Amino acid sequence: MTQSLELPVQEFCLDWTLTGDEGARVGIALSGQVSLLDNNRFYKIDGVVYVTEGDAAIRAVGNPRISVRRNGVEKTGRQWGWEMCSARKTLGALNTMEGYFVRTGYWAPADRAIQLSLCAEHGWNRRKSYSPHVTVRMVD
Repeated sequence: MTQSLELPVQEFCLDWTLTGDEGARVGIALSGQVSLLDNNRFYKIDGVVYVTEGDAAIRAVGNPRISVRRNGVEKTGRQWGWEMCSARKTLGALNTMEGYFVRTGYWAPADRAIQLSLCAEHGWNRRKSYSPHVTVRMVD
């Protein structure tokens, strides 16, 4: 991939609250930006995941492993399919240090938007729950 000016750049932010037993709540945020590189041939997601509230309740919600996943949307409405784009980190680890991630990939001429959401894996059976997604529209 060649170096070029990163345009256009779109910022995103997603807040999600995990709930546990007896009203325990932990807030998680995902924020960052998506940019197109090399004359719109590649995309780059640069983001961070962190705990925003409820650090005392992390054990009460099960201390799940949190990761970020992405999906793409073409102009016909067809989607790429959800794929993990960050490492899994426990809520306890995210409480002491934010989880930074960078993801790059091919951006086809038919692509229009990227969707991002959070995934929480609970327990030994890795039961998953997903946040609502945020859509980052890159091309009109």
